This record gives sequence, structure tokens and C-alpha cells, in this order.
Amino acid sequence: MPDVKLVSGVTVDVPTHTADLDAHTYNAIQKFMTGEYYCFPASHYANITMVADRLYASPLIIVRDMTVDRIAIQVSTAGAAGTKARLGIYNDGTNLYPGTLLLDAGEVAVDAVAIVNITISKALTKGIYWMAIVTNGTPDVMGDDAYDQSIPIMGLSSTNFGVNNDYWYVAHTYAALPNPYTAAGSKYNSGKVRVALRVLSLD
Repeated sequence: MPDVKLVSGVTVDVPTHTADLDAHTYNAIQKFMTGEYYCFPASHYANITMVADRLYASPLIIVRDMTVDRIAIQVSTAGAAGTKARLGIYNDGTNLYPGTLLLDAGEVAVDAVAIVNITISKALTKGIYWMAIVTNGTPDVMGDDAYDQSIPIMGLSSTNFGVNNDYWYVAHTYAALPNPYTAAGSKYNSGKVRVALRVLSLD
């Protein structure tokens, strides 16, 4: 007997129409490929020159529960020998400002051109998180163009509606990440670093 369902008085062959139902009801942005890296959506890259002893926090929207197993950046121009970066994740706080520290992932070397990553194990639920990076030097890191944010949740620059506010930053002498994120940070609108997470599983 076929798998049927009564819909508004009409018998429907469910398997036949599953694809149609999915196309009309499924949220496509909740689809992710496990084993791949993701960051805040944007389509045009830019090289971002880091400022030493400055803690950056860029928004990341997680649209479904997942577990991630890597946090990574891409060094596009090497820093001086011995230059390092520390990566982490903050929870969202008040009024789209980073709050409590969720993860201090540790350090990566940024004195050579490479994609560098740290193994982590973190379950994330739907919501907004802040991807953090601080360096003790001035490497260039792959990032996003200031003019190309798909979802500018931090709003537009108050002095130029042609660009978006991209991230928060505060002064932070290179060390373990503060908990919570330091108050009274500044907004910036000249692109942001791609601190990416690798998806292990969709939960």
C-alpha cells in the first residue's frame, strides 16, 4: 500500500512529493557540509593587516545546532619570526557586544603563509557568537571586504552608509583571552578576519 496522507481532503502520495515539500518548507541556510570550514557569509575576500595587541571580535551567526572540531585562520602575509595569534569564541552579550568567553582555543604560529588551525571540540546551539583573534605582531590574515557583508547585523557606518560595521576591537596585551570581553570597545568598518570553524556534525 502506498504511503499516503490526507491533505485538505485530498490523498497525496508522500514519497512522490517529498522533494516538493522540502523545497517549499525547508530552510536552505541550515544546510552545512560536515568536514568543511565556515565563517560569517561574504563573497569577496580581502587581506587584513593585524594590529598587534588588539583583540578583534567578529560576529558569527549559527543557524542550527552543530559540533565543531577546528578553529582556523589563513595567513596571507607572514608576520616576523615567532609571531603568534590566539583564537577563541565569545558568547553574545548585551546589544550585540561580545560577552562571556566560551572558548580560548590557544595559539597558532602566524610567521609563515599557511592555513593554521587548532583542534577543538565544542557544541554550539543556534545563536550569535563572536570569533576572537589577537596577535603579537602584524601579519596579514585572510578576511572579508568591508563593502561585502551579506548580513550586516552591526549596522551601517554612521559616517558612510556605503560600508558596514564589521567587528569590535579593544586593546589587549597579547595573552590569554579576557573573560568577559573587555568593555567599551570600538566598532570598525574596514573588513574583518575570517576566523573559521570546521563542522564535525549537525546535531
